[in-house]
Amino acid sequence: MISEERIEQISKDILEKSSFTFENGSTAFELLAYKILSDRQRAIKPADETESKDKIGYYIEHNYLFEKVVQRARTNSGSWYEAFQKFAVTNPLLSDMFISEYPHLGEIKDKSLEDYLTTCDFTGFSVTESSFLFDELLENYYSDRRMLYSGDAPKQMRKLIAEILNSEVKTEKLSIFDPVAMSGSLLLTLKEKFPSNVELYGEELSSDIFRLSKMNMLIHGIDAQTIHDNFVMGDFLKDEELDANSKFDMIPMIPPFSRYWDVDPELLNDPCFSEVGVLPPKSKADYAYVLRGLQHLSEDGTMAVTLPTGALFRSAAEGEIRKYLLEKQNIHAVISLPQGARNYMAIYTVLLIFKKKKTDKILFIDASRDGVKNATRLKKNFLTEEGFAKILNTYCNREEVDRYSRLVSLDEIRENDYNLNIPRYIDTFSEKKIDVEATMSSLSAKQKVIETSKKEMIELLNKLDTPEARQAIKAVSISE
Repeated sequence: MISEERIEQISKDILEKSSFTFENGSTAFELLAYKILSDRQRAIKPADETESKDKIGYYIEHNYLFEKVVQRARTNSGSWYEAFQKFAVTNPLLSDMFISEYPHLGEIKDKSLEDYLTTCDFTGFSVTESSFLFDELLENYYSDRRMLYSGDAPKQMRKLIAEILNSEVKTEKLSIFDPVAMSGSLLLTLKEKFPSNVELYGEELSSDIFRLSKMNMLIHGIDAQTIHDNFVMGDFLKDEELDANSKFDMIPMIPPFSRYWDVDPELLNDPCFSEVGVLPPKSKADYAYVLRGLQHLSEDGTMAVTLPTGALFRSAAEGEIRKYLLEKQNIHAVISLPQGARNYMAIYTVLLIFKKKKTDKILFIDASRDGVKNATRLKKNFLTEEGFAKILNTYCNREEVDRYSRLVSLDEIRENDYNLNIPRYIDTFSEKKIDVEATMSSLSAKQKVIETSKKEMIELLNKLDTPEARQAIKAVSISE
């Protein structure tokens, strides 16, 4: 068994040796993915293409295994282009997975990443271990660059969403759809957490990240047919790739915060927005993701969406949309998180839980004070272990905890003009008790120290016997 420490070290080594390739897109991920897949095939030693595809879902011709390509790449700048093209022909369901700028970098002398990966042997890695390595590289890369859109949320954020949605499981078979799939890590985290039979679906806007998600899925053991059939590239807000009638049991979503989007007035004829009567502002698509997500949520389904805290109280069109969602009783819970929940950045995030079935009261949880000190700087868990467990326990039991959580009626929210800002509903102010006797005793002791210091100062000044010293003595005496 490969230790986590060893896997983490490999990820760090790849980062150190890949500064050049990272600047040119997702090349480092492609090279690592190709190496992992190549070694996985070498480990099973298939007799032919059919056996390889039956066992691991893909096939790489012997002459195009990683080490063979590296050897040729030293003298032939087109070797990687040829290898990726061959993979596409041999694996038509994954034909667009390896399309890189790397073939055009053949003249670059820096081959440190290739050389390093050649020294690595992943044939002994299980699917779980190689998946963990790819996840580690993703985590380290995106947290270092703090990328708002393409980077996934930290592992702890994904685990929190997975645990919350797992508590809502009511059936043996589930369909889970991530409209902003990014690298696919959120979906894969959910798959690991769910005991049920799970069907995964995803959509991703960026072509580079879409290919990255395919690599991630294949490394995690998802079969090529599922990847081809269930994952699409497109803009979820335009809803061009999905059947408007398609419904899913679970929708986890970490949309890009306050994304600009095309506010076409014709969208008011779209069933997604027509009932609301207004469109989210073009500078903030947060609620466009929410409304589109609800359109594809099944009647018994649950949706979890992370948004910036401003979405709780911004007015104008967003205020109207909040009013609509509240009157429809679709909002099930509002959970305020500490800094670092979004790519370890020093901003605050809120996790909103939605249901199609009406919720009588909304559960408010204020976990913003349960953060780990310096988490944003050290890039580690943003919640303490106790804070993580407290959120789950409070959410699952829908408990009211003093200065932490409350069940709030729609009438009270109406009185607050549909503003969901958590301080309006949870009073976190704690009056500090003062021990009068101990305070007076401390002041008396400090006064004695002051008096002693003054006497010592006057004695020293008297010894000096200068005009300045005499003036200073007079000033000290006056202050008494």
